[in-house]
Amino acid sequence: MLYCLKYLEEIWGPLRLFEYLSVRAVSAAAIAAVVGALVAPRIIRRLSGAVQPERGKDLLGNAAQETRRVPTMGGIIIFVSALAGTLLAARPNAYVFSALTVFVGMALVGFRDDYLKVVKKNPDGMSSRAKWALTSLTALAAFAVLLCKGGFRMDLLEIWLPVMKQPLVAFSDAVVSSNSLSTPAALAFAAGVLALFWVTSVGASHAVNLTDGLDGLAAGCALPSVFVFGAVSYLVGNARWAEYLNIGYVPGVGELSVFCAALAAGILVFLWFNAAPATVYMGDTGSLALGGALGATALLSGHPLLLVVSGGVFVTETLSVMIQTTYFKYTKKRYGEGRRVFLKTPIHHAWQLRGTANTKIVARCWIVSLALAVVALISLKIR
Repeated sequence: MLYCLKYLEEIWGPLRLFEYLSVRAVSAAAIAAVVGALVAPRIIRRLSGAVQPERGKDLLGNAAQETRRVPTMGGIIIFVSALAGTLLAARPNAYVFSALTVFVGMALVGFRDDYLKVVKKNPDGMSSRAKWALTSLTALAAFAVLLCKGGFRMDLLEIWLPVMKQPLVAFSDAVVSSNSLSTPAALAFAAGVLALFWVTSVGASHAVNLTDGLDGLAAGCALPSVFVFGAVSYLVGNARWAEYLNIGYVPGVGELSVFCAALAAGILVFLWFNAAPATVYMGDTGSLALGGALGATALLSGHPLLLVVSGGVFVTETLSVMIQTTYFKYTKKRYGEGRRVFLKTPIHHAWQLRGTANTKIVARCWIVSLALAVVALISLKIR
């Protein structure tokens, strides 16, 4: 919407500044911050009774009165803030619509799960199968939006490894129009992009969801990655920078930096209330939306593997769960009783059981996430 103000520059010259991506990114962050600051206290008051049943106990199963009064579903703060900033400041295109489809869809799935937990008093919420099915459907919808809006590109299947000058797999055609998708080869490419879209968006959403277990942990670890892909999308969408860094120029992708700026501001507002001791928890509403947005932005900007680097904490948390589950099932089948590799998963719970303070765990994960984000950005230049 702000982009349209540039057409009024004859009335007031400075309005032409809204043509520039950097100005609109800053505007998106400012709008998201203001909206978040205004709505957050009201949302928290409205959520005062929205407490998950399991939040009333600590890690060892003992009553924890200090956490019983903390509401969940605070991810609504991030959702409202980021959505407002993006809709007002971004120039609509296929990439923005696709990323927003993932963001909104994942938030709705998470909201449904939180609703079952806090309103229907069902500690388990949605079944795992239903959650995976709905998040997968969201990824499919986002891919359909990308396809219909003309944003499908062959280079979405290019796999770039950090510090490498050329992708492992490259395609000569930069863009494939929707009219040319009738050939078997093009359909195969489309299926490949859909699979990759599913892996990144759905995988990232569940990874962030697993990490959301301590005050400020998921949001604080996601923030550096949001900055990384805000920068990457800006660079990919800028012809000069893309040529200089040898990362492939994609017109229009730069608008995702506006989305990332709004998302970062929304996270910062949420962290204001979620930092220990938290006055609100993120819930699945925020964690699924945040992870899905990261995954979609990483793929649409053409660098999904950078998310593995910058989101190293999320990868570690997810791997700990996968290793624990696999080993437990294997030993139960082999020896008749399940055995564990870690005391408890996700891995931050194992650190808790070893006596590490929650605030120290969160601070260390923040530091690691920030360091990995710097490594991810440096890898673009080392090519």
